[in-house]
Amino acid sequence: MKLKGKALLACTLAAMMLAACGGQQDTEETAESVTEAQTETGDTGETGETVDPAYEELQEEIAAVSPERPDSLGEVELGEYMGITVDTEAPAQISSDDALLFIEENVLPNYLEETDEPAQEGFTVNIDFVGKMDGVAFDGGTAEDQTFVLGNGGYIEGFESGIVGMKAGETRDINVTFPEEYTEELAGKDAVFTITMNSVQKERALDDTLAHELNADCDTRDEYIEFVRGELQSQEDMNAEFGLYDAAVEQVIAGSPLVEPSEDAVNWRMDEMILADNNMLSSAYGISLADYISIYGYDLDDYRDSIRETCEDQARQYLVTEAICDAEGLEATDEALEEWASVNGVTMEDVNAAYDADEAAIRCRAWLAARLVAENAQVNYMTGEELSEQESAESAQ
Repeated sequence: MKLKGKALLACTLAAMMLAACGGQQDTEETAESVTEAQTETGDTGETGETVDPAYEELQEEIAAVSPERPDSLGEVELGEYMGITVDTEAPAQISSDDALLFIEENVLPNYLEETDEPAQEGFTVNIDFVGKMDGVAFDGGTAEDQTFVLGNGGYIEGFESGIVGMKAGETRDINVTFPEEYTEELAGKDAVFTITMNSVQKERALDDTLAHELNADCDTRDEYIEFVRGELQSQEDMNAEFGLYDAAVEQVIAGSPLVEPSEDAVNWRMDEMILADNNMLSSAYGISLADYISIYGYDLDDYRDSIRETCEDQARQYLVTEAICDAEGLEATDEALEEWASVNGVTMEDVNAAYDADEAAIRCRAWLAARLVAENAQVNYMTGEELSEQESAESAQ
């Protein structure tokens, strides 16, 4: 369970874990599996379910995590940090075609209209169905009010293709064969599903009317596409700016004679990340970090091992940025905190909900130092391919 990633200005590892493991759908499946993992042999809880003692111990260990920033983050002897040369990826230039593709993939699927057209792949259908073998309905073969995008998969072979061409109000029988790797009761058997098409919906076309619904300031389709293009370009520019800041700090680290975070500093960052990941999983997916770790058969030590490299990087980053702030007199004033929050697209209320005062201050100071270095650097903007080739060449030396 090896996880890597810059963390100076980035999200917590929970988001990266979820992305690496397949995103929200896989996490929801994990949440469903948690109940099974928790009801193996063990102590009995208030609900009457048995709970795995190892899971209870893991919960207790996570609950006992209490991050304490050490008096010293380690030893540092700064090298040059003003006027250095920094190579970083240039922001991509977003075109109108890019914006339209984003709209088609991320906006239009949420705006549907019922149609009398026959169902086809990409249309959203709502069906009832009854599955029978030898004329007798079988367990698990009947359902009502099932809505899904036709062609996305999720049903056995032949089921969705048999629906293609049906119109709302139509009923049709389709013949299917369950795959050999299906459940023991159904594997390899033939069945007939009676499908009733309740509704057929397709995505609305992006015309002037929908454009105005999506953004009241846009009167035409082209105006809305340009609005989205501008928003995407702003996001790309901001990501590139943060990338520059990270690259600037990494360059300072590489050029400094001594950057040695203490073990206490690394443990502090790990404790912070454990709590942050636990909070994110809970708020976003309704599961705890204990759930997520245990379902994959890991314990808290395994998890700490998986985030150690990231936390070591983070401790080095903070060690250097704190030293720069001390040298330059940069402070996380109320004004600086407000600006830092605004740049990240959040409010101070969001910041205060996510971090205590010390954590917010060190993150803000890291941003102040990184910005100072970047603003005074000689920046070489490169394409992603050029940067990758350069990094590969440097690694090979």
